[in-house]
Parts: sequence; structure tokens; C-alpha cells
Amino acid sequence: MEPFIHEAGIHSFGLQTTFMHDVRLEHNDDAALDPADPQLLMRGSLFIDGHEAGCWEARRDGTWAAHLRRTQGWTVEASKRALIERLAQEA
Repeated sequence: MEPFIHEAGIHSFGLQTTFMHDVRLEHNDDAALDPADPQLLMRGSLFIDGHEAGCWEARRDGTWAAHLRRTQGWTVEASKRALIERLAQEA
């Protein structure tokens, strides 16, 4: 079932209602890319509910990844939208 969005970031999935965090991917200057890592297209800072929470990367294979400071490893999704939606639900 497709979610629908209310004004305060509340998403409803049928009978289940959850709060969605505000996720923002801020693009860093392309000069910040490591030329030794040819897999990266873009990278930047990750903000959740207005607070810097980690970093993100867009990769040449089409995947998008985020690393939260409070966790180990990376969250990887097939698209930017999928990454943002997952972070909004799990943050």
C-alpha cells in the first residue's frame, strides 16, 4: 500500500501510523571527492531533523549509501529516494 503524507511528517500505511524523520542530504563540493576512489559520483553531509548525523555517497553503480555516526557500517539502497525513505523510518 502506498503511504500518504500528512503535514507534520506523519505517514499512514493502512491502519499503521508512524512518525517520519526529516532527512536532508547536503551535497559537498565535488573537489572533496577522493580521486583514488573512482566509484564515487557525489558525497555530502547527512542531516536528520536538522542535526548533522553522518554522511552519504552516490556511487557509479547507481546505489546510494549513508553512514550514521551512531552506527557501524553503511545503509545502502538502489536509489536516493529509497535511501531517504529508509533513513526517515529508521532514524
